[in-house]
Amino acid sequence: MRNVKNQQVIRRIADRTRKAGKSRNIIAVLAIALTTILFTTVFTVGGSIIEKHQRAVMREVGTSSHAGFKYLTQEEYDIVRKDEKLKEVSCRIFVGSAVNRELAKLHTEISFYEELDARMNFCYPEKGHMPGKEDEIVLSDLTLEALGIPCEIGVKVPLTIQVNEETVEKTFTLCGYFKGDRIAMAQTGAVSKEFADWAAPTPTASAMDGNVDALDYAGRIMADLNFPVEFNLTGQVEELRERCGFPETAPVGINWAYLGDTMDYETIFLVVCLLLIIVISGYLIIYNIFYINVYQDIRYYGLLKTIGMTGKQLRKMVYRQAQMLSLWGIPVGLAVGVVTGKFLLPVFINALQLADVLDAEVELKLWVIVGSAVFSYLTVALSCIRPCRIASKVSPIEAVRFTEGWEEKDRAGKRSLCFRKREKIQAEEIRRGEKGAKGKKTRHITSWRMAGQNIRRSRKKVVIVVTSLSMSLILLNSVYTLVRGYDVDSFIARRILSDFSVADASLDSGSPSRDSIVTDGVTEEFLEELERLEGVEETGNIYVKDIEPVISEENYALLEERIFENPRAQERWAKYASTEAANAWRKSREMDGRVYGIGKMIMEKLENPEGELDWEKFETGDYVIVTRFWTDDGEGIDFFLPGEKVTVCNEAGETREYEVLAVAEIPYVCGLKTFGVFDCDYILPEEEFLDLMGEQQPMRTFFNVGADQEETTEAWMEDYCEHVNPQLQYQSKASAEAEFEEYKNMYTIAGSILAFVLALIGILNFINAMVTSVLSRKQEFAMMEAVGMTGRQLKQMLCFEGGFYALYTGIWSIVISGLVSVLVVKPFGDEVYFFQWHFTVLPLVICIPLLAAIAALVPAVCHRHMNRLSVVERMRRME
Repeated sequence: MRNVKNQQVIRRIADRTRKAGKSRNIIAVLAIALTTILFTTVFTVGGSIIEKHQRAVMREVGTSSHAGFKYLTQEEYDIVRKDEKLKEVSCRIFVGSAVNRELAKLHTEISFYEELDARMNFCYPEKGHMPGKEDEIVLSDLTLEALGIPCEIGVKVPLTIQVNEETVEKTFTLCGYFKGDRIAMAQTGAVSKEFADWAAPTPTASAMDGNVDALDYAGRIMADLNFPVEFNLTGQVEELRERCGFPETAPVGINWAYLGDTMDYETIFLVVCLLLIIVISGYLIIYNIFYINVYQDIRYYGLLKTIGMTGKQLRKMVYRQAQMLSLWGIPVGLAVGVVTGKFLLPVFINALQLADVLDAEVELKLWVIVGSAVFSYLTVALSCIRPCRIASKVSPIEAVRFTEGWEEKDRAGKRSLCFRKREKIQAEEIRRGEKGAKGKKTRHITSWRMAGQNIRRSRKKVVIVVTSLSMSLILLNSVYTLVRGYDVDSFIARRILSDFSVADASLDSGSPSRDSIVTDGVTEEFLEELERLEGVEETGNIYVKDIEPVISEENYALLEERIFENPRAQERWAKYASTEAANAWRKSREMDGRVYGIGKMIMEKLENPEGELDWEKFETGDYVIVTRFWTDDGEGIDFFLPGEKVTVCNEAGETREYEVLAVAEIPYVCGLKTFGVFDCDYILPEEEFLDLMGEQQPMRTFFNVGADQEETTEAWMEDYCEHVNPQLQYQSKASAEAEFEEYKNMYTIAGSILAFVLALIGILNFINAMVTSVLSRKQEFAMMEAVGMTGRQLKQMLCFEGGFYALYTGIWSIVISGLVSVLVVKPFGDEVYFFQWHFTVLPLVICIPLLAAIAALVPAVCHRHMNRLSVVERMRRME
């Protein structure tokens, strides 16, 4: 009967063994549940944000297709359509842009859509049908609202459409409409194929060289493609291009909404690191629980071996117990994790400034539940490997004689003398207080010395417990260092230059069309109201005109030397434009740029100045400030230097020559927020600007108010921009501060919750280790008390053992926290401009005394529980 093969008996014994240790099971179930909570929360929050962000980006881009070829002829489209490896192919034909005055702030493109492509591009009518007749059209409710036309099938819609260089005016009949997205780069309108062929016939000239002119878009075919899988879209598009025989310059677009194509190695690394932290933290506690439980029941396993149970069957017993505990812990963890994720999702969405485009409802997918359960179960399975091996390899004789520390080896690799004998000698020395067995005077034996020896008896357990306790402290210190490094003043300085700023709503809408951006939207009525507003201390306006710089022969020679022959400039052109574009600029002697007009308040905010920023000198109107050509290394190349002459012209062709006073940059929050590769901007004082360019309204207005007027002014601005002039929008220092707090709270809350769970795991690990250690040494302690050790000494020894755990945890946490702060937190924080790193261990200084208190309290409680039995009763239980 040495080999028992009855699986039912094994399961019955495993279940009864599990039921016999109910208190241990509670700790194990709690540990498994905590691990599952971490996985579920991460998958729920991360999965929901990814799913919602992907959908939002599709809505913003305007299509759900994987990729597409642009500006095709009919012949080229037929080649793409016949490719057998594509899952879906559909197309639209671009006709033009609606340029009605009512649509000045709502860029609307008019195209013919195939039915499948209309669904891909979110413009398939929710009410009505696709256009069939020449005068039928489908529009979004936002476009109809802007035109002042009701959403009713059959109403007449007068449109003015810019088709290349021509303007087409036509009154359409609304045959359908759909709900538009405000975050979309452009609204869309669908017309019939008949109208598209009449208004914008498809050109026969190929645009595969990639240099298609904007005035040649009309009539060209945009092919939208879906591949069988959404991963490696760049590679799949490249293979398709080669199969179609298109050149490398073929204009192609890849939908960046699909993370499978855009996720970089840094993102993957962060995700893997987060999962590893959860796996390791869960592994530490679950492993330690089963590791300790196996040692606590080692005599029991030895007895089972003596009656014929094999090592393989013992392994199955331990696995069976782990599986049954997982059946309780994993479902509880899944439920709590989903609830926790539902609480945290709005926090992350607000902190990431996605509340306007994403809702806060949890996207609970099946993969979230399955993935969390699988990862949790794998963690449990990994944690059981070592305990199962110990249980299966123990011999009956070693098991019966077991005391904690039995597995320790001497230098020769053989089992050392039983530690029980060492404790007997120590106890005898305490009682006698005299010489040892060899006649030499022994060291003074104290409780803390004995505690130190006991700690060294099971080094592996010490490493596990200390590591588990340290993880939460290291994470907490890292989160504190990160959050403390975020500087609100630096954040606000890049968001707003004053207490309040006002501009037209289209200016910061992110529209790709310059025509839809209003650059003179601060109305005269608003400025008059602002003058009458109480508490205003300082105001500043900024004006802009899109006018290309005039380059003289002398200035062109300077640009040839400083820019066109500069390797740093050539590197930027190669990356963001092309050598051909650079040569075209060089040949035409034209540059992109604009002219700004600013007041004293704005001049004082110019960035990276080189030269003299003297307002009194500047306001004379004889001087200009010039921007730089920026390169990828962050160091600009000066177009012109202080003291040199440049020429500025207006729309009428009038030119004026100015001396360069300084070289500087317009702050990001002041400018147009659109940039070209070869932009050279001129900055004039506002009076000179208005005199040269003619009267116009400011692009932005900045103003400061008294500290006691901030709340009142905030309420007035909110009311004005919502009810008086909805076309204006404002930003304030208070809103920037709130944005900063949301960003900071994201890391604070997420890091604190994770640190709390890890701390709970570590404390449970420590409690389990101490309780099991005391229980496994009850008879040893009884023997020591029997030979003279007092209960107070024993209690002190146990408290010192807990203190050593706290000491080792503190030392380890400080050392590793310092390394993590320098090697991880600082590089991570430096990715944002408002981070200023400061080394600190303040959280550790606060937490370590609390940890020491817990480390002393737990052994004291264990000792009190153990002393409920007398020494005699405990001695009777010795084998």
